Amino acid sequence: MTDLIWKLLKADKAGLAGAFAALFAASALLTACGLILQSGLGAGVSAERYAAADVVVSGPDSVRVTIGGESETKPLTEPATLPSALLERVAAVPGVRAAIPDRGFPADLITGDGASPAATGHGWSTAQLAPFTLAAGHAPGPGEVVMDAAAGLRPGDRVTIVAGTAPAAAYRVAGIVRGDLRRPLALFPDEEATRLYGKPQALDAIGVLAQPGISPEELAERLEEALGGSVTVATGEARSRAEFGDVRQARSDLQEMAASLIGSVVVIAGLVLTGALSLTAHRRRRQIALLRAVGASSRHITRMIAAETAAVALLAGLLGCLPGGLLAALLLDALRLVGLAPDDFAISVGPIPMLAAVGACLLISQAAAWAVSRRVLRPLPAQALTEASVEPPRLSPVRITSGVLLLITGIGASSAPVWWSSVFAVAIAAGGGLIMIIALSVLGPPIMRLGTRMLAGRLRRTYGAAGYLAAANSLADSRRLAGTVSPMILAIGFALLQLGLPATTASAAQRDLEAGTLATHTLTGGEWGLPPGASGDVRKLPGVRAATPVVRTRVYAAISLLDSPEVLDYQAQAVDPAGLSGTVDLGVEAGSLAGLRPGTVAISRAAAGTLSAKIGSMLHLYLGDGTPYQPEVVAIYSRGSGFGDLTLPRAVVPRSRDDAVLVRADPSANLGALARAHPGLVVRRTELGTTPPVTRSKVTASP
Repeated sequence: MTDLIWKLLKADKAGLAGAFAALFAASALLTACGLILQSGLGAGVSAERYAAADVVVSGPDSVRVTIGGESETKPLTEPATLPSALLERVAAVPGVRAAIPDRGFPADLITGDGASPAATGHGWSTAQLAPFTLAAGHAPGPGEVVMDAAAGLRPGDRVTIVAGTAPAAAYRVAGIVRGDLRRPLALFPDEEATRLYGKPQALDAIGVLAQPGISPEELAERLEEALGGSVTVATGEARSRAEFGDVRQARSDLQEMAASLIGSVVVIAGLVLTGALSLTAHRRRRQIALLRAVGASSRHITRMIAAETAAVALLAGLLGCLPGGLLAALLLDALRLVGLAPDDFAISVGPIPMLAAVGACLLISQAAAWAVSRRVLRPLPAQALTEASVEPPRLSPVRITSGVLLLITGIGASSAPVWWSSVFAVAIAAGGGLIMIIALSVLGPPIMRLGTRMLAGRLRRTYGAAGYLAAANSLADSRRLAGTVSPMILAIGFALLQLGLPATTASAAQRDLEAGTLATHTLTGGEWGLPPGASGDVRKLPGVRAATPVVRTRVYAAISLLDSPEVLDYQAQAVDPAGLSGTVDLGVEAGSLAGLRPGTVAISRAAAGTLSAKIGSMLHLYLGDGTPYQPEVVAIYSRGSGFGDLTLPRAVVPRSRDDAVLVRADPSANLGALARAHPGLVVRRTELGTTPPVTRSKVTASP
């Protein structure tokens, strides 16, 4: 059998080229997606300020919802704080040499030209967690700060810093520390850092140093046992997750994107491979029929097809891993370019994604080989010899019925958003598009015959005798033509589906923004947002009719789906309701935004459909840091695509700075003077077709 398979492989290289190409592409894509997934599961960026900490204790990194005894978790993208009282409990755990509280806050350095480079402020005691050592100067005292060398300052210099929520203040540079950091660092006296942090009863994290002879892993186990599951205890590479918020969000996005793509690649690869193998089996139907006629059993034929396919899958899978690594690097570069991953986010290279890609190719190939062998072995041996001479006149009733039902199902599913305003309707519509693509492949031969008949006349007129022969051959062997065209239908249809749905959503969001933006100007700041006080000062300017501070955030909604918990991730905006009607028109369809206050929420029509909410409904939400929030729905609006599916009152989001302020002002308003009074503030005019910095709608279901 082995010799026969080897001879058949050498004799039918061209016939198996399609299967090889499909498996090669699948291996490359699966390797790339697997490496991206592995990168999302890894650290992404090495720890910097926590590099010398044996263990880092931080707030929960996920939200957990339990319904009916089943639980569902969703990674948090914003840091959760710890109660400061936890510091004593950590310090009391056996094996802890020191427990150092860390409070981080924005610290914008105001330079002579008015620029404000974004730095992070921390207490001086956290320097030992890096560890940072003084290259010059001394530890900071009252009115002093220690800067890292990247700021370009020297001991004795005066620097103006806008730190936390406090107004700009001048500090004397007491010392300089060196370190290759992602952003500039400002170290204040611990008392001053606590004041600037603004929440004396909270901490960002606790850096733990172990006593001699205690390993980080052993100490982490003791801390987990003492503190319970309400905190995150990290060692090794995982320490960076508590340090960098942008890395935390990028990891979550990469995991969701890669997992979704892997599923799509497996489905498409299986369908394309089945089509390619069907075409190969169709070309070899006489050979297979002859083998059966001389005594080969169905088991022998199945093993032969499976072994041939496995050999091709193994070779294609191994070769596909090589370009898969390059493709992963290119994909991560593209994600960095569009802002879904930090510029220094590193790809994690390892053998597991490559081995998994090869294994997946083998499994896909065997499933496709089994499906093709069943089709080949359906007729009896004597009947198979007869059918091998001519093409069967028509498809089986089962295949025609299946194809028609799939087509009807796909059309019905694609129309779901027309009659159901819900994120699930969009997902169903996307699935309907995929079902229709599969239906076209199932009904390929009759569709090819119909298409050939429609084009036969043009082929004859354009290409003469060659066109006549091409049309006649296509009509006589429509199954072979369908086997050739079906992979292209799948590839093109899937590409259009993947690209068309986001483009359609983006277009709808842009239309909502254009129709709903009433503001004439938008105020933005640097990386940390607007300077403190700018949101209040703009309202005092003559000629300003309305000003709305905005904060972008994520909100998690817990629902029960088929008696199982599901956590939905929504992009949301937190706004000051005072003057909101003068800057934004959300298209309110029910209720009123006048009632928006702590304990309430306004939601889009799509979110209302997904959450089965109406005016007066109570929702089970979690803020971006995992804080539970159970608001009453006071308004339902239509322009959720452009402005976010949830609108919260600004007071419930514990963010120290606003991301933007939407301003409606007369031409006489001197907004330039406001920018000069607040270094780092950017004023731009909001015109029709531009995108004000209000979050766009995005929702993903937990995997």
